[in-house]
Amino acid sequence: MTSTKSPSTVIFLWMIPRTRSTVLAKCMTFVDNTEVWMSPYLSCFFNDTFFDPSWKRGDTLAEQMKEAQRKNEATEIMKAAREKVAQELKDFPNLIAQKDISYSWLQKQLEKTTPDKKFILVKDQSHAIMNHLQYLPSVPTRHIFIIRHPREVYPSWKNMTMKRLDVAGTKSWEEWHVADDIPNFPVKDFFQIHHRLWKHFRNNADFQPVIVDGHDLTTKPEVILPKLFGKLGIPYKESYLEWEEGAEILKRKWRGSADIVLLDQFLAVYTQATNSSKFELPKFPRGTPSNPSWKITPDLDEVIEGALPYYIEMYEARLQ
Repeated sequence: MTSTKSPSTVIFLWMIPRTRSTVLAKCMTFVDNTEVWMSPYLSCFFNDTFFDPSWKRGDTLAEQMKEAQRKNEATEIMKAAREKVAQELKDFPNLIAQKDISYSWLQKQLEKTTPDKKFILVKDQSHAIMNHLQYLPSVPTRHIFIIRHPREVYPSWKNMTMKRLDVAGTKSWEEWHVADDIPNFPVKDFFQIHHRLWKHFRNNADFQPVIVDGHDLTTKPEVILPKLFGKLGIPYKESYLEWEEGAEILKRKWRGSADIVLLDQFLAVYTQATNSSKFELPKFPRGTPSNPSWKITPDLDEVIEGALPYYIEMYEARLQ
């Protein structure tokens, strides 16, 4: 017998890294009748690039990254983290091994009827879906685009990628290139791709996408969150402004690759967000790096200047 249950509404939270998307995802983890997926399209993207031995074979930057990754995986820190992920993976049926995720598999998962969930939130990076739009689910969808000033995003990205991909600390801040050392990510084009995806849904989707600025969200969540939920059709409660502290519960609640849900937590990729219990007020003004020691090096200056026009246009259209 065919199920008469209506499919859940899939809400996509399209993001650029370091925009406060994870803290919004954690908030929504505790919203009634909601399930959260963590970057599943990015996992597909990783399998097509980072974990594909044939990807950009012979390309200088790609080969340098692959060699750095081999050294990274050989460190005791990474070995211990990988072992811990392997041990915990079998205890959490909501998680899947990174190698088993694909675009076609994910599309089918998101099209399944989930009777006890009214909303499915998928937090993901814009570039991971931009060239794979055919794998979006054929179910009711909504789209959020989260942004943050490039002078906040890119220094934070540089710091995070150094910690994640240079565990042994072989390069200094000045030596680590914000884009060239991670050539499988379109770092220079993060904002341009985000902007292009926003325009795509604005022009082709029934639901007009909503833009949220991460600085606004953490500065005045009591204003932004109810307005966002109103746009999405989610019943709002003031209690959603606070949630359970700590990351342990997320192992059971979030769906996606074990690498992203477990490994990235072990390696402090987004520890502050996953441990949070509320939206924390920013310590610095908009457009100011959140750590005074993050010097704006020439590589950072280049990507920031290239991103600003796209950020400004989206900022002007943001939810206020």
